[in-house]
Amino acid sequence: MKCLQAYTFLLFVFLSKLSAYSVNDTLQLKHIADSLLLNKKYYEASIFYQKLDFFSQSETMKNEAKFSAANCYKQYNNYTAGINQLNSIGIEGAADSVIFRVKYQSALMSYLNNDLTQAESFLEQLNYLIKDSSYIIKSLMLHVFVLNEQYKWTKAKEKLGKLNNGLNLNNSEAFNFNKRVIDSIYSTKNIPKLKNVEKAGRISTFFPGFGQCYAGNYAEGISSFFAIAVIAGAMVAGVIYQYYFTSIFVGNLLIGKFYLGGIKRAEFLAEKYNYLHSKNYNQSLKEQVKQHFIN
Repeated sequence: MKCLQAYTFLLFVFLSKLSAYSVNDTLQLKHIADSLLLNKKYYEASIFYQKLDFFSQSETMKNEAKFSAANCYKQYNNYTAGINQLNSIGIEGAADSVIFRVKYQSALMSYLNNDLTQAESFLEQLNYLIKDSSYIIKSLMLHVFVLNEQYKWTKAKEKLGKLNNGLNLNNSEAFNFNKRVIDSIYSTKNIPKLKNVEKAGRISTFFPGFGQCYAGNYAEGISSFFAIAVIAGAMVAGVIYQYYFTSIFVGNLLIGKFYLGGIKRAEFLAEKYNYLHSKNYNQSLKEQVKQHFIN
């Protein structure tokens, strides 16, 4: 009973302290946080912004504190924590400007964190959460970069076309010029021919080693094929000479390792091939898009 009374008393004191936090106190917290941010002390600033969020009675100030804390996390590359801060902001019934900031910054941090699928998801959410189409236009540049990195060049070209239309709605000359640029940089003759990762795995499933050959690594593919063939031959020889248990057990163990490893290896090599053959192209795309669409 005494423990319960003590707990109740401490809780009352704690809540009293919270209510005693005045507007001047929260403004002082904001001043400290802003000063730390200005001096590039991002970790310390993020702590004070979260403290400001906790003690502030104003919903607007709480949201701004969360945005600022997320920005601090972004500055010192803690993107996951930044996204978590943004996701704690309630967007139900919020203005388009608030929803855009939450989703766009979440997408940007996902992109910087190389989580392209999540970045695309945040950007797609803008299409049905926001009514003002001008905000969608602002997100298209980032959307193009995200799609390029995922080798979705046809979809990226479509988004860039929408951006061009939004930027030059009343300027047909600029629109036509940019359209020619878009058609040029996304020309089918320039788009790299990539390998199908799933196909590489399927080929190796039925023809061990051939998946690595498909992915462009012929030496490794041929070596893998011959390794499995030699092990299979050794198993047959073991059975002929009546080493049944040893030949079957060891042979199956080795073949399983080479076989399953070969499938995963073929998929990895296909992904590596795609990355290496698209890296320069995507960098070229990014530079040209920046040159023609960012003033």
